[in-house]
Amino acid sequence: MLDRDRDSHLRRAIWIGLGAATAASVSLGIALFVTVGDLHGRSRELVEGLIMWTAAGVLTYVLWWMGKRSRESSGALRTEARAAIGAGSALALLGLVFLTVFREGAETVLYLGAASATTPIGEIGKGAATGLLAGTVGGYAVYRGGTRILDPRLFFRATTLVLLVFAAGLVGRATLLLQATNVFPGTIRVWDTSGAVSDGSPAGAALSALVGYTARPSLLQLIFMLGYLALVLTLYARPTGTGFRPIGIDYAHPLYRILRARALQRSVRLAMAVLLALLLVVGLLRLPVGPFDNRGPLRLGRFAATEDENNLFEFALWVVWLPLLSIATLLLARVWCGNLCPLRLVTEGTRRLADRLRLGRGTTTTHAVRMGWLLPSAFILVTFAVKGLPVQQQARAGAWFFVSIIGAAGVVGFCFREGTWCRYLCPIGGWLARIARLSPIALRPDTATCVTCRDKPCLTGTAAAGRCPVALNPSRLETNQNCLACWSCVVNCPLQKAALKVGVRAPGAELLEPRSPNLWESLFVASLLGMYAAVGHRSPALAQIAWPYRFFGLIAAATLVYLLACALAAPIAGVGYRRALSTFGYALLPLEFGTALIAFGDDALEFLHVVQPAAALLLTVGFVWSIVLIVSILRNQSRTPLRAVAAAVPLGLVLVSVLFIWLHWYAGGVVVDIT
Repeated sequence: MLDRDRDSHLRRAIWIGLGAATAASVSLGIALFVTVGDLHGRSRELVEGLIMWTAAGVLTYVLWWMGKRSRESSGALRTEARAAIGAGSALALLGLVFLTVFREGAETVLYLGAASATTPIGEIGKGAATGLLAGTVGGYAVYRGGTRILDPRLFFRATTLVLLVFAAGLVGRATLLLQATNVFPGTIRVWDTSGAVSDGSPAGAALSALVGYTARPSLLQLIFMLGYLALVLTLYARPTGTGFRPIGIDYAHPLYRILRARALQRSVRLAMAVLLALLLVVGLLRLPVGPFDNRGPLRLGRFAATEDENNLFEFALWVVWLPLLSIATLLLARVWCGNLCPLRLVTEGTRRLADRLRLGRGTTTTHAVRMGWLLPSAFILVTFAVKGLPVQQQARAGAWFFVSIIGAAGVVGFCFREGTWCRYLCPIGGWLARIARLSPIALRPDTATCVTCRDKPCLTGTAAAGRCPVALNPSRLETNQNCLACWSCVVNCPLQKAALKVGVRAPGAELLEPRSPNLWESLFVASLLGMYAAVGHRSPALAQIAWPYRFFGLIAAATLVYLLACALAAPIAGVGYRRALSTFGYALLPLEFGTALIAFGDDALEFLHVVQPAAALLLTVGFVWSIVLIVSILRNQSRTPLRAVAAAVPLGLVLVSVLFIWLHWYAGGVVVDIT
């Protein structure tokens, strides 16, 4: 542009701005290196860690900016330059050049400062000089090229991956430094590769500078690196839609032949009912079965659990059934509720008995019950009883407890309309309903076909299967929450339509926006974080507090923290407070599920001697998954991306606090001085 206009005073402004920005960047670098060089020990580690986190933050912005403006960045810069040239303002052009170059120079200073924690200053100088020379040559070539600049989109895409890996390395190394200074809690080491590539070797030093390599990384270091990658990729890619892919094109697929075989499903449910009855007899009568002789704690060969009585009922219930139920729901949605749970047989049986006695269709559930507050309340009260009474320690007490739940289900089935227990009152179903939202398996309608269907057999029911047991409209189904996965609608759907199909999707896809949010369920997720802390804690101080105060006190504290976090995030995101309460809680669900398995699966984890590795894996996956949901939910709820990032801070602090607490209990360790 300047070559055409022949404005020599404007060309001088460019060089002056370039020189001033370079001098300012060099001065900033000297000041930073002098400051860090005067520090020693823990103070130096702390400052270096903070510099790395700052550099990673700057890189995060750069990555997001590159992803957003890769198509328009050069055009935008040209527009600003043309505006300054058009006005004939040398000062405006000088300011534009200074700010543009100094921004890049300040970023470079931060990156070099971060690299100084792991790389000798001489090597940094050589690398910086080489980079500066290459940048100067490239910049001059661009300057001389003028309007013949190539489209920068390919360049942005190529450098994004490099910057992402480098930034993740900064996050990991900064985490280790802050752990060494006790700012972050110490954790166990994940692995040790020092035998292959040690930290002091040339390869180790190069990998450390480039990707933050550590031969013995801490668990928190790995978690934060993965969390950072998840955060940036979600910001950059912005996943949308459910990605649902149905299995099979029609009901000739072998899967649907199985799902439509009602006799098979009834047989499986009946078999589960018989098995439960036998286990209850074993528990009530304390019958010895094989190696389970009712003497001492639960044991089976080299495996043992100190809390449970050595009874088959205890083994089947707490070691096998409870953890498998949670994992199966995560993988297969509510298959247990629709196809295996004996309580459904009980409620349906008592409902049929009431019909035969001509007692009417049963009481209709009130609006207050349908709001969903009873499910979380029932689950919390059941947990309070299980952990407060010797239900898990004594087989007979546990058996009587389950007999009482079966009795309650029977009474509800007798007095209320069909489906009331499963949808609104069952504590186990209420617990599984939120887990099912994370499942990669779902049942969804082909809406185009369903619109043309007039008789709606999936809604009204047929002689083959009857209507949906929890009164859903399958043709409009968009969430796994209340769907029991009983496949009644699949049976009722005509073969020629085959509009209702089981399929796979990205795990937790329905929570990316989220779809069909529920205020009580969202609050439920947050309050459960406190309940699991009360159940699964390893704190001597908490152990001194009486059980009722500890249990309900931590639930109240977790709920209050969530209310405060939403109060901070809602105005930043630009959404109403009630809407924030109804949606933001789902971002905590994966981490809450991880802590649930640790707290409720403690018998199984202790029995198998895998408490620490299982806890490490669950906390890692849960935290990273929650990061993805936080970013996605806020981007869908907020008015602008900047608001979404700012609103994520209070919720992110909640996540990090929960992570730190559970890591301290289950994966605490010592991080040595690494300088």
